[in-house]
Amino acid sequence: MISSVSVKNYRGIRCCRVENLKSVNVFIGRNNSGKSSFLESLYLASAAFSFEEKLFNGKINNKIDYLLNRRCFRNYTWDTAKEVLWYEYNTDVPISVEIKINSKNLEIKLVSLLQYPVLKFGVNDRSHEYINLRSWKLLDIANKSFVTIAPDSKSQFIKRYEKEIEFFSKTRFIDDTLLREMDVVEKRLWNSLLKKRYDKLVVEVLRKGYEVEVEDLTYTTYDDGKTYQLAVKLPLTSLRVDDLGDGARYAILLIMVAALSKDTILLIEEPENHQHPTGLLRTLKMFLDLVKKNNIQTFITTHSLEFIKLLQKTAEDKKVDVGVYFFEREEDGSVDVREITGENMEVLEKLGFDPRFLDLI
Repeated sequence: MISSVSVKNYRGIRCCRVENLKSVNVFIGRNNSGKSSFLESLYLASAAFSFEEKLFNGKINNKIDYLLNRRCFRNYTWDTAKEVLWYEYNTDVPISVEIKINSKNLEIKLVSLLQYPVLKFGVNDRSHEYINLRSWKLLDIANKSFVTIAPDSKSQFIKRYEKEIEFFSKTRFIDDTLLREMDVVEKRLWNSLLKKRYDKLVVEVLRKGYEVEVEDLTYTTYDDGKTYQLAVKLPLTSLRVDDLGDGARYAILLIMVAALSKDTILLIEEPENHQHPTGLLRTLKMFLDLVKKNNIQTFITTHSLEFIKLLQKTAEDKKVDVGVYFFEREEDGSVDVREITGENMEVLEKLGFDPRFLDLI
């Protein structure tokens, strides 16, 4: 598990540090406080270990392009708009994400002269050297030069960071952007889901959480006979998943990804969107079972106090550790993060104070 993360110079974050991270971590705070940027910084860090993004179609095929276009697709590329990833658009200073995991300290940097994030790796005690895992070259940031890494150093690196490479390479980002790409998600995940019969979990969450009389799922063609789509079998007809409500589709997406994830992290943005509390609660129960079973560390942003309460109660029943962290961004771009313990939450509620407005006090 990741125990702490420090971010510098990413989007609206000049600097931010979160410590004492848990299995499930929830970030609250006002809009523009840095919550989504923090999730994105973790996704950026994962690109140092696995650069490609396979859950999208041809218009986005790597994690940097995804981050450039996630908030609004404008066909941005590294060559035309890389500065949007930098704090105050200043590409002279590298973006830095420092992560403590498994008692190791990882430092991932994104420098403007190279599209791919690089990972700090001390070779010959030269701490300013970084490895680009795509080309297996050393980058000397100070001298802006590259050297092909020796085979023995490469083997040493892989052996030393084998678990971390596997852990970060499977990172997934679940948000509305991915929800709009359900056709690609289906193609990428359906076969794996079916092989392990995790399709039963999707049927269950639709029945219990959204009162859909699902008998089974199928993957079939519609209209033109060429376009395959996921559909639910109902007693008298079948219905495309596209025609279900956004809440049900988000639940399907969440369960599909979590069922096929193991020993990694999931980044989830505002899961309460489009959700009725009943459907959300039942989805959370199934989701937390998968988090515990598959050893998934989860990072979630939310604006919903109701979601936090449902999550905390469900996590308590499932014996899953949950941390709630309040983000507050200062004018200079520094983000102050405070953990709100269960005891703090109870005190605030007894005082009739909503913890989402902590910045007021």
